[in-house]
Parts: sequence; C-alpha cells; structure tokens
Amino acid sequence: MNTRFGIAKFINLNTFCNPVNGYLIDDACTFGVEVFVVKNTLNERCLSMINDPTTYFYSWKVTKFSTLGKERYESDSFGYYNWNIVLYPEGNGGGKGNSISIYLDVSPSSIPDDTKLVVKFTMRVKDQKNGRHVEFEDNHFNASNNGDWGWSRFLSLAELKDPKNGFVVNDTLIIEAEVTLLGLVVVES
Repeated sequence: MNTRFGIAKFINLNTFCNPVNGYLIDDACTFGVEVFVVKNTLNERCLSMINDPTTYFYSWKVTKFSTLGKERYESDSFGYYNWNIVLYPEGNGGGKGNSISIYLDVSPSSIPDDTKLVVKFTMRVKDQKNGRHVEFEDNHFNASNNGDWGWSRFLSLAELKDPKNGFVVNDTLIIEAEVTLLGLVVVES
C-alpha cells in the first residue's frame, strides 16, 4: 500500500524562496495538510471461468404420470448447488393447458449471497420407444433469486400423450437434466 502521496514539483524553488511571496518568513515555513478519506462505494465483480467444468446428470422417472394434477412438481435435488427439475404436467404460463412446462431450478440457499452462477443446461424428455428424445439447451447467468429457467411450452400435450411417440410408457415419463457450471461471479464490496 502506498503511504506517500504528493506532487513532485508543487512550487518553483525561486518563487518559494522570494520573500515578497511570503512563503518563507525568518527562514521558516509552515505546511498544512488536509486529508480526505473516500470510501469505495462500488461493488467489484470477479468472473472466474472453470477450466474443466463438471456436468451433473440427473434422470427423473415420473411415475403414475396420468394421476398428476396441474400443480408444480419437483424432482429430488442433485448436484453441488441443489438443482431440481420442475414439472407442470398441464403447463404453466404460455403453455398452460396445451403443453408440459419443464424448468431447472436451483435452491437459493445453496448459493452464497455474493455469488452468481454461469450455467449451461440441457433438459430432455425421453422417447422410451424410438429414441427420438425432445431436448432444449440454454445458457444462464444466475442471480440466486431469479427463479426457474426453462420452457413453458416444452412439449405439446397432444405429442406427449400420443402412445406412438413413446414419451409416456407404463404411465411413466422420464425427464433428464444435464447441468454444467461454467463459471462463478463473485461480488466484492
């Protein structure tokens, strides 16, 4: 830390020594200093990208699918930051009544208040007969309180319930998630 501050040439030496200017009186000079301490009010952010990121895979078998109501359902938590798959069997938002809605959620309590996540994720509904899965991928920069990420119109209810598509077999729907933490943003104050 620098403890010395100043100006190398504050006043010309001839001007300083000239008695007419009044800086030197009886070969003496008095100096005064005013110190102002300014506290930094800005928050600094540090982005740390992860060189070899870990991908968390999770497969959720939703059994007795036909008996589920319209409300929100969550998978068990997985991964370091307590991720969950969120399912609305009869849709949410713009997909309400016509699609299933699928989201990725993270527990806010698993992320420190000064930390945000940079995440890449894929959500998938498995075609259990033909292997023609439906999946979507997205990247997100997260503030720990910004809710679920995903799609309100993930797959139409007509496609989902058509037996030849193989999405619901033996009354079981399989939803998968792949979550890769690409980086962290830490806010330093």
